Amino acid sequence: MIEDFLLDMEDSSGPMWLKAWRCMNCGNIYERVLQQNRLAKEAQMGAPTAIVPHASAERLPLGADGLEQLAA
Repeated sequence: MIEDFLLDMEDSSGPMWLKAWRCMNCGNIYERVLQQNRLAKEAQMGAPTAIVPHASAERLPLGADGLEQLAA
């Protein structure tokens, strides 16, 4: 996670820049107000709004056997 600054394009009542945390792996953004809105939407819908990985996701070999050698 890294600290990031987001520009609020719609709300002109407060500061335009928001300080948030962004995941370097997936790009998910964590910010207090965004998290509260996500939780409120989850409660309305009765379902999680977060992306949940599928249990039968395809697995790729990470060893050298799974790599193809390319000519220069």
